[in-house]
Amino acid sequence: MKRNKVALVLAGGGLTGAVYEIGALRAIDDLLVDRTVNDFDIYVGTSAGALVASFLVNGLSPEEMLAAFQDAHPDFSPPKPWNILSFNNREFLRRAALFPRTLASAWVHYMRHLDDMTVFDVIWSLMEALPSGMYNADALEKYVRQWLGTQRCTNDFDELEPEFYVIATDLDSGERIVFGPGQNGKVLISQAVAASSALPLVYNPVRVGENDCIDGGLRGTASLDLAIERGAKLVICINPLVPYDNRDRDSIPFLGPDGGHLSRKGARFIASQAMRIMMHSSLQYHVKQLRRQHPDVDIILIEPRRDDYQMFFCNIMRYSARLTVARHGFESVTVDLAEDYAYYKKVLARHGIPLSRRLVISELAEIQDSSYDPEVIRKILESRQPRCIRRNRDTPICQLARTLAELDLVLDQAEAS
Repeated sequence: MKRNKVALVLAGGGLTGAVYEIGALRAIDDLLVDRTVNDFDIYVGTSAGALVASFLVNGLSPEEMLAAFQDAHPDFSPPKPWNILSFNNREFLRRAALFPRTLASAWVHYMRHLDDMTVFDVIWSLMEALPSGMYNADALEKYVRQWLGTQRCTNDFDELEPEFYVIATDLDSGERIVFGPGQNGKVLISQAVAASSALPLVYNPVRVGENDCIDGGLRGTASLDLAIERGAKLVICINPLVPYDNRDRDSIPFLGPDGGHLSRKGARFIASQAMRIMMHSSLQYHVKQLRRQHPDVDIILIEPRRDDYQMFFCNIMRYSARLTVARHGFESVTVDLAEDYAYYKKVLARHGIPLSRRLVISELAEIQDSSYDPEVIRKILESRQPRCIRRNRDTPICQLARTLAELDLVLDQAEAS
């Protein structure tokens, strides 16, 4: 059967979103018979998804990434808090030096317009004294550059075998910026990842050429259209950020026995929900339009469930929760894929990709039987099962695995008819 081009699109979601995506990729890997998530044709990464994708295109498996994040990989060191959350000290000092002038200007403006000025207007004027971001994105760029500077990796888009694109947003124009092979001059992958991950107010904008770049996820579309323009007939998108569905008012354990509205948790959770609503609605509209314009393209969207309070209430920049979030991503995506296994099997079969759920079921059962023992979870998530990948796809054992998977599909179709 002819193999169509397959694209993997990874959306943003902070550090916890990146680790969730790694867990989800680990679950997807278990379903694939004669390829892995490292063997797709096109990769598109946005924000934290760009970080994960930069490792995937360089051949690092989800297991290796999880091992590295837990400081258990022989070649790669885990990201330290200061690699990701390095205070923007230089700009803090520069803004502090300018604060007296900013305060004087705000006060003069207030005195001249007493009739139509409020205290909030003064506070708004004083916000000019704040830095462009709490943390310095250069630290993240340096960390990614060190990772990709090893012998088995490359920091050059043009040296990669699969096509890889990173999405950022131009702060001054609001337009999408695409970094990749033949795009926007000679930009390093590490620079593109830092630019795409520059969440406003958290990180300072990243200057690339003449552009001040901020988080590519602000456009909310994950840029699936780019993968389709490059010839993908199957697009798999993992999006860690969805709005929380609190309609029943009793799904949040720490709101008390009587439940309650999200507003009870204050401004932080209102802002988080608002951001998720805007970004998710934009993504949903984007997918709807693409399906209408390209009926020959299959789009699979993998997301947390709308009532998944663990993903909603976990701080997206929380460093210490990486194993918990990775386990949650692996388990929740495994359950969802198992429930809709027949649908995914049918869709992927159209593109010559057989699936099998034998491994996924056994690993999920082992986790549950251990009562979610962290050591068992760690062992399973970081274990490397023998894989049939592009290099050994024609070996007898891989051909047998593919034949068995195709036989399963034929039997499923016969049973359904």
